[in-house]
Amino acid sequence: MSTYKKFVRMLREKWQVEELPESPLLRPDDGYFTFSPFQDTEGNFDSLKSMSSIFVKYQPTIRKLNALDLTNPLNLNYQTTYAVQKYQRSNQIDLIKQLIEVSREKLFPQIAASEVEITYPDILHDYFAQRKFEFKLNEVETTDRYLCKLDIPGKHYYIKVRMKFKTGSINVVDFVLVDYDSSDFSSQLDSIWVENLIDLLTENKRFIFDEAKYQAEKAAVAKYTNEPRDQHVIINDVRTVLKVMSLGILPAAKGINSEVKRKIRHLYFYYVYYVNNDVDELVSVVEQIGKAEKYSADILAIFTENLRETQKNYWAAVKTVKKKNLTREVAQSSLGLPDEYYGDFLQNWHSEYDF
Repeated sequence: MSTYKKFVRMLREKWQVEELPESPLLRPDDGYFTFSPFQDTEGNFDSLKSMSSIFVKYQPTIRKLNALDLTNPLNLNYQTTYAVQKYQRSNQIDLIKQLIEVSREKLFPQIAASEVEITYPDILHDYFAQRKFEFKLNEVETTDRYLCKLDIPGKHYYIKVRMKFKTGSINVVDFVLVDYDSSDFSSQLDSIWVENLIDLLTENKRFIFDEAKYQAEKAAVAKYTNEPRDQHVIINDVRTVLKVMSLGILPAAKGINSEVKRKIRHLYFYYVYYVNNDVDELVSVVEQIGKAEKYSADILAIFTENLRETQKNYWAAVKTVKKKNLTREVAQSSLGLPDEYYGDFLQNWHSEYDF
């Protein structure tokens, strides 16, 4: 049974649940991709506000292709998220409490209630003072990080839930009090759950790509590197590029197509400087992952051709720099040499949970 089906079954045991349709990953507007389930549920907060059901939406998402710090082990460009929403206005505190408790009991029974931490902005102090919690409560200053910007009237606040994991903790779900009214504590409710993080806790694996569903992808990369960050970056980039290309967005010089081309370049440079200077190995990884995930031979051919083209252009750029003695600024702006060529290497994201 899929993680999503288990998740919905868990909710149905306690609440009346209605499922919302999945949105297309590729969007017909300048946003290009669906990056959040909320994008196509916004209108429901007005049109369905008389409904007492809990609504659930399964949604694959793609975040910005070239703007994530992939030295953070929890960052992925392409991932699946679930929205759990309640449109009927009420005091949502008990529902939030129950959703956390039910998910902990059904999905992560190894985690004690005292190992769950709810972080909320101090503007919600009275909201949380209404109830006693077995979970750890962490009140922080109301900064922009806890203000949710929605195209819906009212003030909206994030509540972040972390669960103990290995030597640290991970943020499994964010709740949003939509159009919160402090006079009676009422609001509507939005929340975002990340499938990979649910699986990480459920399977008790160290990193996302240790999960059972990625074993073919990990095996392909593990032939050449056992470093967790290398595996994370390479599998993330290969899977993301393959998915985007399967949507008909092929690497080219303009628009979103240029972002795909840049993503392929970043992957090539990462492999060269952090794993091994051998494009044939990387081509083999792409082909193995592509076949495991059942992408077409045509897509794999275009992908690998772009990797070889990137290598050819890189070698030509290095020769030009050496021959003309170009400055770093000129070489990077005109020839696209990476920071690593000049000795500036990536540093691991550092927190309580890192590589």
